[in-house]
Amino acid sequence: MLNQEMINELEKEYQDDEWRLHFHLMPPVGWLNDPNGLCQFHGTYHIYYQYAPKSAKGTGGKCWGHYTTKDFVTFFKEKAPLLPDSDYDLDGVYSGSAFVENNIVHYVYTGNRKYQGNYDYIYNGRGHHTMYVSSCDGYNFSEKICLMENKDYPHDLSCHVRDPKIFKEKDIYYMVLGARTLNDQGCVLVYRSQNLKNWTYIQRIETKVPFGYMWECPDLFEIDGQKILITCPQGVETKGIHYENIYQNGYFLINGDIEKEYQLSYFTELDYGFDFYAPQTFVDEKGRRILIGWLGLPDVPYTNPTVKKGWQHALTLPRELSLKNNKIYQYPIEETKQLRKNHLSCHLSANELWKCQSRCFEMKLSLNNLPFTIQLRKDIELLYDKKVLTFKMGQSGYGRDERHIEIDSIDNFTIFNDTSSIEIFINNGEKVITSRVYDQDIPVIQSNLLMKIEYYDLDSYKIETKKAS
Repeated sequence: MLNQEMINELEKEYQDDEWRLHFHLMPPVGWLNDPNGLCQFHGTYHIYYQYAPKSAKGTGGKCWGHYTTKDFVTFFKEKAPLLPDSDYDLDGVYSGSAFVENNIVHYVYTGNRKYQGNYDYIYNGRGHHTMYVSSCDGYNFSEKICLMENKDYPHDLSCHVRDPKIFKEKDIYYMVLGARTLNDQGCVLVYRSQNLKNWTYIQRIETKVPFGYMWECPDLFEIDGQKILITCPQGVETKGIHYENIYQNGYFLINGDIEKEYQLSYFTELDYGFDFYAPQTFVDEKGRRILIGWLGLPDVPYTNPTVKKGWQHALTLPRELSLKNNKIYQYPIEETKQLRKNHLSCHLSANELWKCQSRCFEMKLSLNNLPFTIQLRKDIELLYDKKVLTFKMGQSGYGRDERHIEIDSIDNFTIFNDTSSIEIFINNGEKVITSRVYDQDIPVIQSNLLMKIEYYDLDSYKIETKKAS
């Protein structure tokens, strides 16, 4: 059974390598996936995440890892707060969320069990338990309580019900859960409660025409009075240049009453790169809606060379969300500017080579809306023509090839380049591309047209280890 002593021993095997990121959070060893339990409590940001320290491929038991920060520059690596140590979560402490109220942090998560036998673990043989714990400090947790198990969910569901997220509206607590029906239709279950312990099923949110077989990681919230449902549909077929990843991530706008009649907008992708999934949002004490995503994706045909070094995946930069013209815009939070140093500003002539100062930088490229080709790093290209932007990777993608975005016009790109990742924010966050990339050269920029460049080297996060109080 996975315990803290075992995790401590595994983390002693940590080895630095050329692919370790400088301003992104990574697992000390092993595997990282979904961000969990994101919140700010008494001034401290708590960033929990899915963590499998035994294996860079995610096997051997999953717990929650934990980082804290007050400024998004210095982070503390905390002990694992939730371990697979009960009958309800023996095969993994899976994804969940946090809800802060009255000096208490309330957490809900999915406890995973796989029963022994000849099961497919989709329609039978799996227990997905909605679990509850609480904390008065964000470090030490109460005893686990099982709120709901398979028999408590609607009878037409498969064994895939997971990823609870809680919010409050008009003195009522609501919980949304991702689900897969026996007919392989993805949906989100909606529950309500008066006390966070006893939950009543209300209805499900789904499209009129099936859209994928499973909706993971639901997150329902409001920006400027508009309800938004973020979710990750699995099983959506690629249509032209839309839905190019194996699993999707994105959002619906919701109008109406989630307890009665509602209307969903079309589905809009949140990120168009190769490595973005399972985003989760929270509101901090400044009132910002902040999103952090998994800088990775499951079941992909491409690879990460970090596996040979004993680790895999990371978390994206924290992004503040806003709503403009019924579109979500996302951009790195203000605190990211604290990493800036060595500012340069210049104009780059057409076909002129411009060598960056380091592998870790922020660069804003301003240009006019013309067909263009921009070379980034060793073998990444951005090509724009006929209102389609193409993000193209070569050998440094380790099997990643092309992704596309339909976009009417492009005025600027802001590029956050780390040793083995790139996050590109188009038109100040109207569209985003996130990907892992693996080359060791100092990046060189070149374009077929005149561009203005605003450039900063970026410093590294400071990661410290302390014993939680």
